[in-house]
Order: sequence, then C-alpha cells, then structure tokens
Amino acid sequence: MRTWFWTLLLLVAAVGLAVGLRYHSGNVALLLPPYRVELSASLAALILVVLFAALYAALRAISWTLDLPVRVRRWRARRALAQQQELLERGWINLLEGRYAKAESDMSGVAGQTDVPSRRVLATLSAARAAHAMQEFGRRDMLLAQAREAAGSDAALKPAVTIVEADMLLDQQRPEEALALLSQLHESGPRHMHSLRLTLRAHRDLGHWAEVLKLARTLSKRNALHPAASTRMIATAAAELLRSASDAATRRAIWKDLKEDERVLPDVALAGAAVFEADGDEARTRKVLESALDVQLTPALLQAYARCSPEQIQPRLEKAEGWLRQHPNDPDLLQALGTLCLCGRLWGPAQRYLERSLSERDDPRTHALLASLFDRTDRAAEAVRHWRLATEGMIGLPVLKADEAVLFGPGAAPQFESDDAVAPDRAAGL
Repeated sequence: MRTWFWTLLLLVAAVGLAVGLRYHSGNVALLLPPYRVELSASLAALILVVLFAALYAALRAISWTLDLPVRVRRWRARRALAQQQELLERGWINLLEGRYAKAESDMSGVAGQTDVPSRRVLATLSAARAAHAMQEFGRRDMLLAQAREAAGSDAALKPAVTIVEADMLLDQQRPEEALALLSQLHESGPRHMHSLRLTLRAHRDLGHWAEVLKLARTLSKRNALHPAASTRMIATAAAELLRSASDAATRRAIWKDLKEDERVLPDVALAGAAVFEADGDEARTRKVLESALDVQLTPALLQAYARCSPEQIQPRLEKAEGWLRQHPNDPDLLQALGTLCLCGRLWGPAQRYLERSLSERDDPRTHALLASLFDRTDRAAEAVRHWRLATEGMIGLPVLKADEAVLFGPGAAPQFESDDAVAPDRAAGL
C-alpha cells in the first residue's frame, strides 16, 4: 500500500512539474566568473533530478558497503538458527519414533551450538529424556544438571526442568525424590495441572492415601483426570484409608468425611462394611452394602452381602429378591440368594437359586455351594459330583470316574447314576 502511495505521489509531482515548466518557460543563468552558463529551465530541472539520483545512489552504495559486516553476521546468525531448528525438529522426530541414540545426538548438537537459554534448556531436556529412555541414568543426570545451569533463575525455565526431572524420577521408582522436587516447585509458584498429576503419582507410590484422596478430588473437579481414573484413585485411596485406620473412631471419622457418591463405590463400600462389621454393627453394614448394590450389582459386594448372621438373613433375602425382579438372570445375584437360603437352612429355595445360577453360568463356587447343600441333606452322590466339578473348575483337573476302592471300600458299589445319565451333567460342568 505504501509503495502505491509513493508511486502515485511521484506521478502527480512529475505531471505538475511538466505542466508548470510548459507554461512558465524561462532560462537559468549560472555565473561562474569568468564564465556565464545559460540553460533552459526544463534542462536545469532535469540536470538537478539526475544529480539528485546520482548522489542518492552513491550514498546508498557507501552505506551498503559500510553495513556489509553487519549483514554478514546477521546472515550467519539466520543460517545457524535454521540449522539449529532443523536439528531440533529432527531430534524430536527421532525421540517420538523411539530412535533415542539419534535423538540424543541431535539434541546435544543443538545445545552445544545455541546461545539462546530457552533453546539450550529445551534441547538439553530432550536429550535427557532420550538418555532416560535408554536407561543411561548417569548421562541423564549430567544432562539435567546442564539444563538446571542453563535455566538459572529464570521463572519460566526452572519449573520446566523440575517437572521433567520429577517425571523421570517417578518412572525410575524414586517417588521420595520426585515429591521433594515437586514440593519445592509448589512452594515457589502456582500449582499446574501436570505437576499436580505427578504429585498424585508420587503420593500413590508412597502410600500417602489421604493426600491421594485430596488430590484426586481436586483433579477430578478440574477435569484434569479421566473420570474412570479419578474414580479408581478415589476408591483405592478411601478403601486403603479405612483399612489402615488404627481404631474404630478414626475409621468412622474417615467414613463420615466421604461423599455419598464415594461411599457407593464397590471397593469403598466393602471397606466400610468391614469397618462396621468389625464393630458389630450389622444393621449399618447391611445399609452400606445395600446402598452400593442399588447402584451396581458386583460379585464382591453380593458375596459380602450374603455373609451375615441368622438374624440378618430374612431382611437381606427380601432386599435381594427385589433386585432379582430387576435382574432375573444375574448369576451372581442368584448365587447370593442361594447362599442366603443355604445359611438359613432353606434347602429347596437354595437349590433352585443355585441351579438357576448354574444355568446362566458354570461357576466353581456355585458347584461348591450345591455340594455343601447336598452334603447337609444326605445326598452324597450329587454332593460328590458337584465337589468334583468345583475342584475341576478351580484348578483345572479333569473329572474322572469314581475310584470305587477309595470312595466306597472293597466290594462296595458306587451310588452314582449310570454313565449315560451322568455324562450330560459332566458335559454341562465342563
């Protein structure tokens, strides 16, 4: 735009000058004693323009010649920058592709050539990552020291060095040192999401479950963790806190501090139920398990729900039958109902529930429960068959024909059905 403006201005000036000279013709006299030179005004103007152009060109040539060393230095700097940029890009590509030796060589070359602190820190940290990936920890530590020296006290570069070093220490299973670095970083500046995630990893590796629970909640609230990962972290931390509490008062305080959506997580509910069961509070134990089971019917929760004293069997049966109406074909729920009936000596319902569970899924535990039921009702042949199916399912042994001498003594006949009658059941068990 500027070029067009000046071109238009020069054209207007030239047209104006031409028109003015046409209508105001005259002579220009130059007195150079003893000489007198007379020129037309047009020629004098043309000579002045030519002289001006020549003088301007001469001055530009002199200036260009004097600035030549500066321009050479700038050209060399641009060329060096282009070479460093190319090395940096090639090093990053090699690092991402897993060519760690080439990546370290390229990045070390950039760090040795550049005078820019930020580029030197970036290249040195990248070389340290490549050395770390090759398990060259001594060389990695040397490169990290160089990066710290290059970063100095720069508020933008120093945290980057600390975070990269902490990340690599965590990969090396050195959480104490990583946590010390991250603590210093958080004391001197704001807490960024990535540094908080690294701090969470360090506390998890060290078993600091209270800190894990607090950080997992914070990161979950800020959407800095995947929902599944945050749920898993919160569940693990809360369950470990409940299990590691030294006394009942502490366990109850931890449980009270948990949120409602955290209490219904399966691991947390199991740990909470164990807390109240140890205190002898079976009603509270049942309430904890039922709240979690209302959200999700998991095998571990159902097995815990089926373990209770005789006084709790009837209310738990009624609640479980309500779940069965919503999930009529859930094998774990049917197994839990069979267990409750078995504990309550309700032999007929127990057998029906357990056989329905087996029809949905062949399971060694269900076979063992049926075997126990048949033992208590004096049905030895069926008990033996289910014990064998349970054993085979648990440890992978084949189901063999009964050894008459071992099971029944010399001359005794086995009390099993014929091979033709037993074969379908064995096939179903296998």
